[in-house]
Amino acid sequence: MKRYTLAPQFLRDFRALESGMSPADEDILDALLAAVISDPQGVQRVQSFYDPQRPSWLARSDPFVVHFAFDVDADEVIFLNLFRRR
Repeated sequence: MKRYTLAPQFLRDFRALESGMSPADEDILDALLAAVISDPQGVQRVQSFYDPQRPSWLARSDPFVVHFAFDVDADEVIFLNLFRRR
């Protein structure tokens, strides 16, 4: 993908988690986001079924799960949400 966008909710999720992240957590999240950006169709993912009109997927790299959508025509990934397993 040529572009990626961070949705407002993704930014809020990241800000809420950022203070508790270790350097190892940062590396895991960076690698997960990079993998999704480089090949959103190739990364291991499951469909979220959140909005049938706009398909989206979940990708996981413990302890994080990212919710994302991608537009092949626009060559863009949109990160929608960020979750951390407790």
